[in-house]
Amino acid sequence: MTHNPSLRNGQTETPSEEGVSASAGVAPDGVALGTVADKADESIPLEGGYRTDDHRYYFNGEGPLPSVTTILEVISKPAVGIFKAKEAARAVLSDPDRFVVQLDDPTFQSGMDERIKWALEESDKARDRAAELGSSVHLLADLLGAQENDSKGFQISDSEKPYLDAYNDFLGHYGRSNIVSSEHMVWSLDGYAGTYDQLMMIDGELWLIDIKTSGKGPYPEWGLQLAAYAWAHWIIVPGQRQPHQMPAVTRFGVLHLRPDLYPDTGWRLIEYPCTSRDYDAFLSALDLWKWKKEGRFTKSVLVGRKKKQAEKAG
Repeated sequence: MTHNPSLRNGQTETPSEEGVSASAGVAPDGVALGTVADKADESIPLEGGYRTDDHRYYFNGEGPLPSVTTILEVISKPAVGIFKAKEAARAVLSDPDRFVVQLDDPTFQSGMDERIKWALEESDKARDRAAELGSSVHLLADLLGAQENDSKGFQISDSEKPYLDAYNDFLGHYGRSNIVSSEHMVWSLDGYAGTYDQLMMIDGELWLIDIKTSGKGPYPEWGLQLAAYAWAHWIIVPGQRQPHQMPAVTRFGVLHLRPDLYPDTGWRLIEYPCTSRDYDAFLSALDLWKWKKEGRFTKSVLVGRKKKQAEKAG
């Protein structure tokens, strides 16, 4: 197992033929891929890998493929519902005047839906803030990992600083120079794509590490996410038409940056013993995602079918 410096300095590396079951630009079997012309989006290049802001993946003009995180949305995540419920309650308690009404007030019931809608919107805002913080920390961590010194020169907000301090501590423990590559896209012949956070050499073994900034964790679906990245066929780099073969990963972990949970260091590296069994489970989630996208039993389909049957009978 060796370093792959071309993924760090942008030089093109031709992958070995071993393990590559299709050439660049060939659509995975059974996956309906559009073209750039079909999408009428001139921002999508004809060569190399590209990811849109809404996480649609293209490679050499083919796509889009669903992202790993999009696919895993089919798995129920009770922690998300609990978070939103807490934030809705927090919004109500922080602005009680909005909810103080007399039970005999005729506007009580008519205004209740609006009050509930406001509380839910506040919980959505809290969710979005957490997501934005996570995205910012990921970006800064990628930049920080590429620096030889520290985060001097970065514009870091007060909310981001504790997380970057924790990440700095992690790098101090394992060594910044051991990062093989970070924030690169993967493309799978099984019909999905995604972006991993880090490949890192630790004690002579290649780790695939995903960075998390929210949730108490660890959660089972984090293991499926790691398996999906590790079992993908290619690493693709924007602007490079030739893909890089995904190296063999032997250790898997989630770097949980939560200064509030880990006051000693601000982080924990949680190892996931991923195997091909976990990848099979991810592929099952992919099949379920595809089934849902078909919309076979949506209301519009079922009502339309009933209407057609009635018209045919008449």
